[in-house]
Amino acid sequence: MTATPLGQPPAGRGGSIYDLGYRGYEGPRLGRRGAVVALLSHSLRTAYGLGRGARSKIMPVGLVLLALLPSLLALGIIALISQLGEAGEAMEAISPIQYSTLFPFVAVLVFLFCASQAPELFGRDQRTGVLPLYFSRTTSRLDYASARTLGLLGSLLILVLGPQLLLFVGRVLVADDVLGGLAKEAPELPAILATGLVIVAVVGTLSAAIAALTPRRAYATVAIIAIFLIPNIAASLLVRLGTGILGQIAVLLSPADVLDGVNAWLFGVAPDNVAIWAADLDGPVYFAAAVAWIVGSVIVLGRRYQSIQV
Repeated sequence: MTATPLGQPPAGRGGSIYDLGYRGYEGPRLGRRGAVVALLSHSLRTAYGLGRGARSKIMPVGLVLLALLPSLLALGIIALISQLGEAGEAMEAISPIQYSTLFPFVAVLVFLFCASQAPELFGRDQRTGVLPLYFSRTTSRLDYASARTLGLLGSLLILVLGPQLLLFVGRVLVADDVLGGLAKEAPELPAILATGLVIVAVVGTLSAAIAALTPRRAYATVAIIAIFLIPNIAASLLVRLGTGILGQIAVLLSPADVLDGVNAWLFGVAPDNVAIWAADLDGPVYFAAAVAWIVGSVIVLGRRYQSIQV
């Protein structure tokens, strides 16, 4: 065997380099903003199962359809009693389905939507270990958390405001005079939008913060349902027992009760919730509590993604 002199290539057949036709990307680079927008769009599609199998669409789409049923029922009743003249107007005024009562009708559906979809948005990437791929690019940890949260909030807007806007448009169209009906219903729009935005912000950010704390879907789902149901039950018991200031604090620590209080205050109606009625707190107090829930949830969410080890 002959040794190869130092500095000369080895004898015999060497390696070969083949041109397989791969080309580098020469298109526009959208950067950080493009990455965040793409992640936001993906979150919206994921929340409703778009681009995925039929099983992924059953829960979110089914909940939206169920949320629309009270508005459709109310419009059917309005269409029938509108033929009764003044008697019909009196019956319409005492209808249980109004703008101010619509959210309590669909509140459970909103909570179930978050319990099913928030873990999908915030837990899947943690389970599959793809977060390092996001964080190794231009997308920062807070960018990721913001895009996912905004995607959840956007999907909730459809569920919360959809029934309200359907009822609004329907009431305008069934009126004898459409312009007159629009003038009659228009004053309700500010309360509809304000209440919807507060509900979406509180429920969405709180659900996002809980879902981000664990990659396990079952744990996140149970925790989200519990945060809306257990404090509500506890506050109702404490208020009924006449505990005074303790009962009032319990009501403010219950997200569901806070939202009922904000809903009643913005629409200017008496609350149907017994706990809120017995707590006897002013509307701005409930609004301040809602803001506190939003701020606290955002802080927890931000700290969670800052502390995740990848």
